[in-house]
Amino acid sequence: MARIVKHLLGAMLLLPVLAQAEIVQRQVITAITAAPGSGDVLTVADDTGCGGRQLRMDAASLGLSAEQYGVMKAELANMMRDRNPVLMRLRACPAPDRASADAIPVIHMLRGCDEHCADGKARLYLNHNLSRGEVMEQARYALVVPLPPGKTPGTWQVEVFHVREGAPKRLTGLVNAPDYLRGKLVGNYSMFYPHGQVEMQVEQDGRGVQEGMQTRYYPEGQVSMRVSWRNGVQEGEERSYHQNGKLIASQTYRDGARADGLMETFDENGKLRTRMTQLKGQPEGELLLFYPDGSVESRSQYVNGIRTGPSTDYFPDGKVRSTASYVDGKPAGDSVEYYPDGKVASKRTHSGHYVMRSEQRFSRSGVLLVQKQWNAGGREEGALRSWYADGKPRQLIEYADGERQGWTRHWREDGSVESECRYVADEPQGECTGNSARMSYTEDGIEPLMPEP
Repeated sequence: MARIVKHLLGAMLLLPVLAQAEIVQRQVITAITAAPGSGDVLTVADDTGCGGRQLRMDAASLGLSAEQYGVMKAELANMMRDRNPVLMRLRACPAPDRASADAIPVIHMLRGCDEHCADGKARLYLNHNLSRGEVMEQARYALVVPLPPGKTPGTWQVEVFHVREGAPKRLTGLVNAPDYLRGKLVGNYSMFYPHGQVEMQVEQDGRGVQEGMQTRYYPEGQVSMRVSWRNGVQEGEERSYHQNGKLIASQTYRDGARADGLMETFDENGKLRTRMTQLKGQPEGELLLFYPDGSVESRSQYVNGIRTGPSTDYFPDGKVRSTASYVDGKPAGDSVEYYPDGKVASKRTHSGHYVMRSEQRFSRSGVLLVQKQWNAGGREEGALRSWYADGKPRQLIEYADGERQGWTRHWREDGSVESECRYVADEPQGECTGNSARMSYTEDGIEPLMPEP
């Protein structure tokens, strides 16, 4: 008999109802009485997670047949006689306005005690963002229920902990209902990192509306951000900080929106890092990036928050590192990169729907090293060629619409052919010599060219 009950209770772990929330608690059953209509009412030794000491169950709530339910009840009677505890699972607490019969919580699972029976505390299991109930095996957080009353009338204390044993709390605060999932955080609350350090502190009024200061912290305890709120929207100054306490940025909010005007950010040494103008919460006009000595590192243009127009990067000595042009945040036209001495390092051309159509790469001495083209669909087209630093040919791959079409050849540094093969529709034709099947290459640190997305 005991083996049958153990099998039945264990099988119930696989039922679809596990996709719902649940409260789990160890209890000793003291009485079983027939419920009006169908099923049974259990009386237990301690208060349940919903309050009170009564629970309801029937064959349907447990997912059992009538025969299986009868076998289980007989075994429960033996366990009740010996005062052996069982682990009970409830989907949720009944709503406070339910009729008396429906106000008794319903059991959806029973099982023998295991490692989860360390104490008799009832726990409500929660998902990763604490907003919904979760089954015990999938939950990240839990809180002990029923919730104790708070010092403020009409509130209940909340302490949410990480599920793993010995882990610290995740949240402390107050809710405005005895059922955490039906309530709302009211008043001030705090969030914590897994190691126990405060992650965030939020000031709210008694309605659960943010009012006052919201402060975020780095894991080591330093303040990372302070934000001011009024009646549920950001109002006033927002300041963010580096871990050494130096200011990253300060900006002003009015009625929940960032105020227009100059926006600057600073590095860990307090040096100006970026400068831009914000309009309706978006970058507008020129964005400047600075080196620590104050010289300009880059200039770019924004329209309605989107990178548009010319963009230039500079070396620390002020010489141009690269030039490009953008339309709707994507490169368009020609982009050029330079070596520190001013010689061209690479050229790229974009056309159509911002598809890269060609690229050339040059050595520091000005020798062309790589040349490749793409069609309007972003697939290789024409001849991909590469050269050694002395200008001798290194590789040729002929393409048509992304497939090898024509000759593929590789040369040694002395100019002799290392391998060659002719392709039609990406398939080799006839006999190939050497290792002609390879498709990629490197050029003294230059990676194989691929079209930009």
